[in-house]
Amino acid sequence: MNNHAAHTRSWETFEAVYGSALILSLLLNYLIPLQLSLVMPRTASLSSGAILAGAGVAIVMAVRRQFNQAGQPTDPGRPTTQIITTGVFSWSRNPLYLGGLIFMLGIAALLNSIWLLILLLPATTAAHFILILPEEKYLLARFGGSYRQYTRSVRRWFGRRRQP
Repeated sequence: MNNHAAHTRSWETFEAVYGSALILSLLLNYLIPLQLSLVMPRTASLSSGAILAGAGVAIVMAVRRQFNQAGQPTDPGRPTTQIITTGVFSWSRNPLYLGGLIFMLGIAALLNSIWLLILLLPATTAAHFILILPEEKYLLARFGGSYRQYTRSVRRWFGRRRQP
């Protein structure tokens, strides 16, 4: 059984992957301003941004509460002792990343930043390879069939799978 954590390097975190996109988008917006208000009214981007950011925070808070109740770390650099399959984990295998992504979409709208929207795609791709796939490999090695069964019933990002 694998008792090590899914990640061993300090930069292998949501904050590093998506924070890099945020910082780069701010720099790009300073150098080559591209504003979301070019394609959507500013009031719409503010209201949608607030809703998305709030929804993202609510999901992250629910995940953290669930991790805390189960005595599990939210830091992927620390080993886990169980798979959580209830609550927010019953409709997403990665609700912490999903909530963070929704929050970042909200921030892009609030900041009026097309650059951040553009950079969220490579950031999410990086998150898939740097964060999610290693975590799935770790969980499969650690929990075997029970984790495999969970992946058969709950999608990686959002939704339950139909059972045959």
